[in-house]
Amino acid sequence: MKSDPCRFRATADQADRRLDRVLRGLFKDVPLSAVMKAIRNGSVRVNGRRAAGDVRLSEGDEVSTRWGREEEAKVSQKTAIRPNSELSTLFTNEFLWCVDKPAGLLSQPDRADGDSVITRAWGILGWERNDFRPALIGRLDRNVSGVEAIALTYPALRALSDHMQAGEITKKYRAVVRGRPPDAGEIAISLVKDGKVNRVRPARPGENGLDALTRFWRLDGNGRYSLLEIELVTGRPHQARAHLSLSGYPIAGDRKYGLGRGAEDASRPLLHAYSLTFPADEVLRGIEGLEVISPMPEYFLSFLV
Repeated sequence: MKSDPCRFRATADQADRRLDRVLRGLFKDVPLSAVMKAIRNGSVRVNGRRAAGDVRLSEGDEVSTRWGREEEAKVSQKTAIRPNSELSTLFTNEFLWCVDKPAGLLSQPDRADGDSVITRAWGILGWERNDFRPALIGRLDRNVSGVEAIALTYPALRALSDHMQAGEITKKYRAVVRGRPPDAGEIAISLVKDGKVNRVRPARPGENGLDALTRFWRLDGNGRYSLLEIELVTGRPHQARAHLSLSGYPIAGDRKYGLGRGAEDASRPLLHAYSLTFPADEVLRGIEGLEVISPMPEYFLSFLV
């Protein structure tokens, strides 16, 4: 027996999102081909009318589908979140949550029931809604510690993602590196991903590399090691690690980019996401100029005595 049509009204977190993407998020057990076929043949209606898959919903729009509540229930059961309270809060309001990520924890899970920053966040929040889930703005590598931002609403996610992509969220890191770099400098080396070894490397002539710009300031040092403050003007994967290594100052403990120097010094790369500073935005009212800081691990300082 066919299920009764499912009708729902678009929430604020579904507003301005494409119809096909909203449906895919709600009905994960329904194949994408079935979603698109239902849209094409008119089985999906918005406010009683046929709608294209790329139409953007408005808050309050009534959407009717051919799928019943049992599919939605399957999604809720399948994606049940196990509570975990082990996340430290650095800042929070109604649309933004900044947490202090420990080294060794993934930002996103690597399997369905895996532990990560975002799954812990869902558990702490007791999140059960299917129309939207809090999402990270940028991700840190497993062995990097520091501040990570989580958008708690879809409008905030879209605004923060746009600012991050445009380089308008200032990201500063602290790192312990081998040697004594200049007091300040810039590293501008285009990077490409080398999938064979899961790392990035400088773009060769003719390759379509991604522009990458890193600024740094030396804060302290003892001749063998230096403490740097780093600003990632662009946010390429592994950018700081690759740029510093290519400049002759590999991050201590970095086995992937250490070039045989500094990898034996520490149990992990001594790289810490120190701060995020947010720009003005109509959606993100109240956080213009806000700088969220994650205190640097004391372990770093032991290399500078």
